[in-house]
Amino acid sequence: MATKTIRYTTTLPLDHVNELRELAKEKKIPSVNYAINVALDMYIKEQKAAEYKTQMENASQDKAFLSRTLISDLA
Repeated sequence: MATKTIRYTTTLPLDHVNELRELAKEKKIPSVNYAINVALDMYIKEQKAAEYKTQMENASQDKAFLSRTLISDLA
């Protein structure tokens, strides 16, 4: 199943775009658009991982959560 896409206009640093264009020209990446999508995917995954880590750190300090977890592990 194909991912739905939209056209979205943004402003990027010229140096970054030029470097991506050079990489695409050298066939090191398929396209500038591809590299931007990969970077966005990586950024979103990093943010979600950081949020999950924070939630787990908070949960590790929550006595009620720890008690429920221990009880469910013993069941």
